[in-house]
Amino acid sequence: MAEKRFMVQIEFLEKYFGEDKDRVHVLKGISLDIPEGSLYTFLGPSGCGKTTTLRCVAGLERPEGGKISIDGRPVFASGERVYIPTNKRPIGMVFQSYAIWPHMTVFENVAYPLTIQRRPRRSKSEIRQKVEEVLKVVGLHGLEDRPAPKLSGGQQQRVAFARALVNEPKVMLLDEPLSNLDAKLREQMRFEIKALQRRVNITTIYVTHDQAEALAISDQIAVMHAGKLIEVGTAHQLYSRPKRKFTATFLGLTNLIEGKVVELGGDSRPGQMETKKGIFSFVPATGLTKGETAVLSIRPEHIQVHKQQPQGLENVVEGTVKEAVFMGDAYHCQIAVGDLLLRVHTHPFLSMSPGEKVYLHLDPQSCNGLPAEDVEGMDESMLGA
Repeated sequence: MAEKRFMVQIEFLEKYFGEDKDRVHVLKGISLDIPEGSLYTFLGPSGCGKTTTLRCVAGLERPEGGKISIDGRPVFASGERVYIPTNKRPIGMVFQSYAIWPHMTVFENVAYPLTIQRRPRRSKSEIRQKVEEVLKVVGLHGLEDRPAPKLSGGQQQRVAFARALVNEPKVMLLDEPLSNLDAKLREQMRFEIKALQRRVNITTIYVTHDQAEALAISDQIAVMHAGKLIEVGTAHQLYSRPKRKFTATFLGLTNLIEGKVVELGGDSRPGQMETKKGIFSFVPATGLTKGETAVLSIRPEHIQVHKQQPQGLENVVEGTVKEAVFMGDAYHCQIAVGDLLLRVHTHPFLSMSPGEKVYLHLDPQSCNGLPAEDVEGMDESMLGA
């Protein structure tokens, strides 16, 4: 098996804003290895440091400490006093605002990075050929002469992509590129970005606070909060088997049940957690220990609703339906188990009525046992955001 090659490497990155008493520690020792050809997403709430990290990779912010390498070459190293300016880094960037020049045509916008390039100096025929090639890649072939103001939002975004790609960068940096689009177009463009990235096979760093967006497009996701890296994994890993409470609560909806680990399990046996609602079987996160205070995290779609008490199943509790909202593809319910309110998503054909008594089966393989401590500085209002 070929050894995995990393296109971008970030080591112990430190960044501050402000001075003296107003100095804010924005990045606190961020270290990441980004595989070549991957679509790698920085995800987290506003102010977590994701855009600052991206801007440090781009050279738009100068860190106070650490090291950044692109394709094996240091572009910033505090200890070695290395700092390569933005225009000499092998990157392309798409900003949140697209930065499309309204007085230019599609062709002129995309060709601009080539026309201002001194070395190598390109002929007009070379520029035209490269622009036409990249416009085909992004699906804008035939619109070369269209004025920028005559483009739709989705087309403007593709122009921004084409302009970033035309110089054949080794890394593409995308800073919340879908935030200015309406919901329907945003969903469509997620698929287009993923397809485009696979087609050109370029290492891409993507910044977003939108969990659904991150899940839909990413090969890997780095979850960030308060200037720290919380957890890294594939979308499936982070959603199905998070290792941290913050990851579980930020990346989609989840239910949390507090308890204490009484057995860790092993050899295909589940762990056991004691809670106020009884003993639950669960899958323990790495590092969880017997006797530790913990939380059980389970997604709304992993709780099965029964009208009659099921037999022979673990993790069954009795509850009362408080709310049941029909969403088309499912009922989104709030079900009270004593003083605990659980969010449950059921099949749309399973009608639910407020006040109805039901039995909930919390699938043990979908119950994740996580350390109970919160991430330092986390606002509780972010839970389940």
